[in-house]
Amino acid sequence: MNYQLYKKARNKMLFKSLVFIFLILLIACFSTYKIYYKFESTRDKISSSPDLTVTYHGKQGENVKITKVTPVTDAVGLSSNAYKVTIKNNTGTKVKYKVVLKEDKEAYQKDLCSDNKIPDNIIKVGIHTSGEVSKIYNLDDLENNVLDIGTVAPQSEENYTIRVWISKSALVFDDNNMHYHGIISVEEVE
Repeated sequence: MNYQLYKKARNKMLFKSLVFIFLILLIACFSTYKIYYKFESTRDKISSSPDLTVTYHGKQGENVKITKVTPVTDAVGLSSNAYKVTIKNNTGTKVKYKVVLKEDKEAYQKDLCSDNKIPDNIIKVGIHTSGEVSKIYNLDDLENNVLDIGTVAPQSEENYTIRVWISKSALVFDDNNMHYHGIISVEEVE
């Protein structure tokens, strides 16, 4: 009799333990899923057209900011904060595109800071794509702010790393409120 009660109690305890372990595993899986996808959406910003999918990696997305006027050499600038972009061709034919760095007029209006813009002639831009040497430009030397024009093969992708900094030859401004707001965009070229 004692053995039967003991066996019943043991089976009941085992069942409760299994249910409890199952619930813990279920909560752990659900939490991991939610956390992963929460951070994924803040990591990457995806812009799509019928032919191209453009992914801006990082929480800043396509927005470029310089908030501190600190002139640096090109070597230091090429190791500064990177804005990464992946361009993927969704079609069966080659697609021509251009990478553009435009002034973000909405950000200047929102921050009420259009009087504190860093001049384009002292802003340097470095653009790097896999397998090539980084190209360095002064922002005001770019024609229509086009950083690069390229072609992406069918069902393949191109990765870009863009860095923005203040030229070492720039005069240091007394006004530390100066800054730059820009937007990286990828546009199809016909």
